[in-house]
Amino acid sequence: MNCSEEIGGFYGLELPSTRQMLHSRAIRLNTGRNCLRYVIRAYGIKKIFVSYFTCPVIWESAEAEGCRVEYYSIDNYFMPIRIFPADSFILYANYFGVCARNVAALSLQYPNLIIDNAQAFYMPPTGIASFYSPRKFFGVPDGGLLYSLKELPTAFPQGESYHRCSHLLKRLDLSAQAAYVDFRANDEAVGHEPIQIMSKLTERILQSIDYDSIRLKRLENFEVLHTHLRGSNELDIQLREDDVPLAYPFICENKSLRQQLIDAKIYIPKYWPGIENYCPLGSVDLALQRDILPIPCDQRYSHPEMNSICKIIKSFLHHICS
Repeated sequence: MNCSEEIGGFYGLELPSTRQMLHSRAIRLNTGRNCLRYVIRAYGIKKIFVSYFTCPVIWESAEAEGCRVEYYSIDNYFMPIRIFPADSFILYANYFGVCARNVAALSLQYPNLIIDNAQAFYMPPTGIASFYSPRKFFGVPDGGLLYSLKELPTAFPQGESYHRCSHLLKRLDLSAQAAYVDFRANDEAVGHEPIQIMSKLTERILQSIDYDSIRLKRLENFEVLHTHLRGSNELDIQLREDDVPLAYPFICENKSLRQQLIDAKIYIPKYWPGIENYCPLGSVDLALQRDILPIPCDQRYSHPEMNSICKIIKSFLHHICS
């Protein structure tokens, strides 16, 4: 122990640090979007191809670095529908953590591929850079992890996260509903942070996570949903070895199912509000944004919850068809 460290006094939050953080060799930054800004600076990227079907903070981050964004559309298999110039910088999002097949195909075709693994935390790095957003998978206030073949010599300041934990603590002590306002406020605050090194708090939380058990739980839950719902799902989903899902993406003909699930207190997010402002009318991208139901299948739940979700969906679909 360094003699300058504090000894004694009150106790802080006790978190084990005995586990190795997944992606422990990655560059540890404060947000996923700042990982992209880092890559743009490192490579001096002046133009980047970005999917219409992506979070607006992605293209906002690129433009904040003076990088011109050129959009592309995807198909129902989440693959780009155009051919890019061979030397292009292309950002591809690993949608819902189920696109390992697409990532492998694109990486063989384009040497300057950048993978947005915000929804695919367990995916191994691919291309010239890959970045991750831990808070999409775990209860952390912020954080971004980046693999990049080029690194910046700049020494960034270290971030602080203690003031962005209220939603995590309130959800544990009260409820998700009671914590939602805090979650939105903290999410907004994260978006305005400059590039920083990951905070000590976020890093410590990530060192306390049992990544293997969470991986298995997500795959088990996904399989339960897929077994019951694949016959009704308009999306053709086939997991590969590297796929560990964020959620189970489901599309059915009847568009009122989302509200039915929400009424049953099954929260179904909608990705991504705002893309309708720049996405072509009638495009697959807009249809995906409107129709995909990302059904929760994460580590907080098990077979009983998955079976309950399936029962609600099947009952709804049977009622509509009868």
